[in-house]
Amino acid sequence: MARHRNGYPIKIERSYYRQLGKLVRSWQVQANKMLDKIKPYVTGGTKMLTDADNSANPDWTHAVQQALDLFSVSVSGYYEEQKERNIAMQFVYAVDKFSDTKTTQRRGIITMKVDPVAINPFYRNPKLREYAQSKIIENTNLIQTMRQRYINQLQGDVFRLINQGSGISDLSHAISNRTGMALRHADLIATDQTGKILSQVDAYRNQQSGSTKYIWRSMEDGRVRPKHRELDGKVFKYDDPNGGDDGMLPGQPIRCRCYQEAVD
Repeated sequence: MARHRNGYPIKIERSYYRQLGKLVRSWQVQANKMLDKIKPYVTGGTKMLTDADNSANPDWTHAVQQALDLFSVSVSGYYEEQKERNIAMQFVYAVDKFSDTKTTQRRGIITMKVDPVAINPFYRNPKLREYAQSKIIENTNLIQTMRQRYINQLQGDVFRLINQGSGISDLSHAISNRTGMALRHADLIATDQTGKILSQVDAYRNQQSGSTKYIWRSMEDGRVRPKHRELDGKVFKYDDPNGGDDGMLPGQPIRCRCYQEAVD
């Protein structure tokens, strides 16, 4: 049983993943609608080069591309970008609020609920506010890159499968496969970004409050990498190029869920 998991915001990480997952599933819904539009051009077993039915439809490539373009528009645009940015913003603020709560509890500080900082802890610190904006932009870009990759790869799948004479079931499988890949990508983003943001804001707050050292804490479960299992419980100095994981703080390595416990 893990003893220190309350130092890592696992609920925030999973909430972020669920929000990203909803986006991905919405892309899948639109992709399946696109599939209905291109059914007339899917032969299901005959090469397109010799297919008699499609020879009567010389503009099939245009029709399929048009359906794909409409699919792209349906999952893109201003509204979708705003939704993606809002998800990223809420996530970044939630991780920082978690960090701020840990710091205030450790220092015995009580933050009034009416304080705007209770909603957005970055409010009172220009450096943290600047950092927050950069992470919101970074996470928004990560989401948009994931979306564009989904669109581009699915477009490639559609033309490749139609040209080799695959059927509707093959195209449906391709959509499911791309959706699964995007969901795994979303999980990577959620885990990796949670650790990285927590690492930076915790280190900043801990050092601002006078701490010069930290204890490396792991989640103490089966997912902890061997090296970090060895680091668990050890004390390191901040800004030590040889400390931690080759100079990296807990949470900085990719998909790391470890965190730091300040030493007063």
